[in-house]
Parts: sequence; structure tokens; C-alpha cells
Amino acid sequence: MPLPGCSPRRALALVLAAAVGPLLGRTPIRSASPPLSASEVDRIVRQAAAEAQRLGLRAHVAVTDQEGNVLARFRMTGAGETSLVKPTPAVEGRRGNGLEGVDLPATFLAVTKAGTAAFLSSGGNAFSTRTASFIVQDHFPPLVDFTAGGPLFGVQFSSLPCTDVKSPALPAGLSADPGGLPLYKEGLVVGGVGVEGDGIYSLDPDPADLDTPSEEQAAAAGARGFEPPDLVRADRILADGIRLPYTNVEAGGGGGPAAGDYLEGPRPGAPSAFRPSSLGGMAGEADPRFPVRAGSALSAEDVARILTQAARQAAATRAAIRQPLGSAARVSIAVVDIDGSILGAFRTVDAPVFGFDVSVQKARTASFFSRRGAADDLRRAGLAVYLTGEVPLDGSVAFTSRAVGFLAQPLFPPGIDGTDAGPFSSSTREWSPFNTGLQLDLVDDRVFESLSTLRPPGSCSAAIPALANGITIFPGGVPLYRNDTLVGAVGVSGDGVDQDDLIASAGAAGFDAPAEKRCDRLVVRGVRLPWVKFPRHPDL
Repeated sequence: MPLPGCSPRRALALVLAAAVGPLLGRTPIRSASPPLSASEVDRIVRQAAAEAQRLGLRAHVAVTDQEGNVLARFRMTGAGETSLVKPTPAVEGRRGNGLEGVDLPATFLAVTKAGTAAFLSSGGNAFSTRTASFIVQDHFPPLVDFTAGGPLFGVQFSSLPCTDVKSPALPAGLSADPGGLPLYKEGLVVGGVGVEGDGIYSLDPDPADLDTPSEEQAAAAGARGFEPPDLVRADRILADGIRLPYTNVEAGGGGGPAAGDYLEGPRPGAPSAFRPSSLGGMAGEADPRFPVRAGSALSAEDVARILTQAARQAAATRAAIRQPLGSAARVSIAVVDIDGSILGAFRTVDAPVFGFDVSVQKARTASFFSRRGAADDLRRAGLAVYLTGEVPLDGSVAFTSRAVGFLAQPLFPPGIDGTDAGPFSSSTREWSPFNTGLQLDLVDDRVFESLSTLRPPGSCSAAIPALANGITIFPGGVPLYRNDTLVGAVGVSGDGVDQDDLIASAGAAGFDAPAEKRCDRLVVRGVRLPWVKFPRHPDL
């Protein structure tokens, strides 16, 4: 029987994908390689510290495994204890504007850099923190006027320390400061190395200047012997026809042994928190904390159906940021209830780890902004400044995470220079990747609290319980309806934002928003909001 909302041709494609999808990945992907040993972790740290010493840098070096478990924290003798957050290295941070002008613990920034590189990478793509910098800024490519924000605009505020989804999380979310590189064994990502020591926590505002920061040079030395296959490096991958950066340096030979002390580790990689699972006959992984279950209006069978429809679409969809070309998309999928509670989650084999937290963020974003009482919740949380009257948040409009992101960029409509900020953004004058507006304001108190008290993930209370791990302001989250009633949302993340929209929409088939409620019927400042966007030629 064809899936609801699918043409017979599409239904046949999905059935075939379910049957032969693993064979159509073009290159079989193993889900795991041998983890890093304690001696390998020590070797990575020593290589990075030796190169830092040769360069005159006194730094903190960290190594994590693929899922963010800290395997080592090393402090070189003379390394500073904190780094100052700045929107660009040459400009003073504006204290009081988001995270700008704040001193953060350097050792935990090194962990954040290492974890970011590990989280963003997979067997089909190797991304660094320099790559992250390129895809989170207000223009894509950075500094090119009249272009919208990067494809992962706002992803830096995911995998936050107080998330209730990803454990372990990262101390400061995802990093865009060069100095974090992934680590590979046998062609598969096994972790990341991060170096922090110049006293400034920033990003790369001008990719064209080909800067070679000492932190990145030290990280490259640390990764020597654990490099990704050339084919999957970010600089072999195009996004919207634009080649992504990976690193501006080559791994140096390093100097002599560097003096310092281990603050933690070295220890071997930890067992995975994910367990092998299957969904509709498709192999993948699941977190045992989030079994498929019924919600307030969705049955367990409904949730399984939504997850399965999305997973089958992923198997039939051409990946956007994965090598070799023609590979199937690898994603994380989550379904949430109208109160934000997780009803089920599934991760296809080799999906980037960052997408697990983000898929829930996307689903929660779509559900929260679509529900009755969202404006009241924001008002009670002290965020009434974002209730401008332009956007009805009373349950009358169904919002996708793409639409919320459209409203959250510092130029509205996105990419049109000389315009005012969107209703959910900080002002154009104050915006930076460290001060994004509503997205950060929802979680900033918890980020500061966690960094200052070093509380474990999930121990901080959420400003709005339905948004326990914050929101995402890029595509891949779609609300779910039964008849005219909101019943939850589905979120997808991992392999290209247009692909995420397509896969989430396939998951939502049979639970589609009423056409008259969709946000693409809403006009804000003379501009019609988007709903979803599909890739031009998605099929394998």
C-alpha cells in the first residue's frame, strides 16, 4: 500500500530503498572502528603540545572520542586559564551582548573544539572547527553581501552543556574557532583533538585571508597519523556549489617534549551510548533512553510509522555533504510530543553525532512555535522583547524550523543587506555568532551556570521546559497534525538542510499541517515565510 501523501512512483522508490538501500550507499559503511587506546590518546596530546611549544604557544590540549567523552585534558606549563570571547579576533567583545566579552575556561574550550570536530564528522565527511566557522555566519560564503546565513546558521548553540538529549554534551556547544580537527582510524571517525591557548575564543571572519593560527597548527600536528581519508575532507565537499574549508595548515613535525600536566586522562575511548537497532527493516542505532512510546495524541505505532517513513526517505535521498558522490543521506530522526518530550529517536548508520541533539531541537522548535500559548511562555520567560506582534504565536499558524530560522536572521528577509533584523534576531548592529537573539537568550543563563559550576549535562532547569535543549534556526523540523490539531513534530538532521526538510516531510506524511495553517500563508513585512525546501534532484 502506498504511503500516505506519496505518489505510486515515490512509494515504489521508498520500498526499493528499504530493500536495497544498504547496497545503494555506494560504499559499505561500517558503524564503528577500533576506539582510540590510552597510548594513542597520549601520542596525540604529545604531538600537539610539542608543536605548540615549537610555535611559542602555551596551550590546553584536549582529546574526545566520537561521542564527546573526554579522553584527555592537558595543560602546558604557562598556559592561560581563560580565553575571551570576541566576535572577531581584532575586535573587543561587547560585554553583555550574549557571550561576547566573557572569559571562558580554556581547558573546556579545548574540549569543545575537539568534540565539535568529532560531532560534525562521519565516515563520509570530515569537518573541522574552521569548517563550522564557514557555515554558521550571517552570510554564506562569509563576507559575501546579499547572501543568506550559512546552511548551519545557529548550530553553535546545540549540544549545549544542559541538554537533556546528548550525553555527554560539550562545555560551550559547538565551536567555530579554528583549532579543532577530527581523528580517524581505518577510515572512520573515532574522535577529535582541540587546542586552545591564544587567549581569544572567536571564529574565522575572513576565509580569504588564509590565516594559519598556531592553535590549528598544533591541532594538525596532534592529528598526525589519525588523518581522515582525503576523499572525505571538507575541502573535497561542495555546499550549494561552494567548496568548504578544512584547514589552512599542514601537520608540522613538532618540537621536543612539552612540559605540562594532565588534568584528565589519558584514557581509551568509551563504549558507544547508541545501541544497534532496526526500523522498518532498516539498520541503524538508537539511544535506549528514548524508546518509541505513545504521546498525548500519538500512539507508539504512529511514532514508529513517522520514524520509519523518514528513515526510508533518507535511504532513497542523495546526500548533500557526504563522499563518495551518490551516497545515501545519513541522519538522526526524532519525534516529540506537544510538550517537547521525546517519543522516539533513530540514527541511521554513520550519521554525524551532532545531528542527534539537533534533530530534537528542530522537532521542539516546530512544535513549540506552532502550539497555542507559545507567546505566553516566552513572556513568562522574560523574552517579551521578541513578541513584536508581527508573528502570531497562538496556535493559529504552523511553523517549520526553516520558517523560525528565516525570522531569526540579522537581515530580514535573509541576505538582503541594509534591512532590519528579523523579529527573533538580535539587532543588526549587535548580532554576532555569539549573540544570535532569541536562540541564545533561551539558554544563556544555563550555559553560564554550567560553565561556572561545571554541573553535569541535564542538571540545569530550562527557561521553557518544552525547549529543554534550546531551539534550532535552520531547516529540518516539521510540525505534526491530526485533522486540525497539533500532535507533535518530527526533526531530522545530518546530511544537508534541504535533504533534512525532505526527509522530515516524508516522515510527516499522513500527519500534515492543514494547508490554511501553514506558515507559507503568512506575510511578515511584505515577505511570505517559507515552509520547506527540497533538493532539486534528491533521488539516488
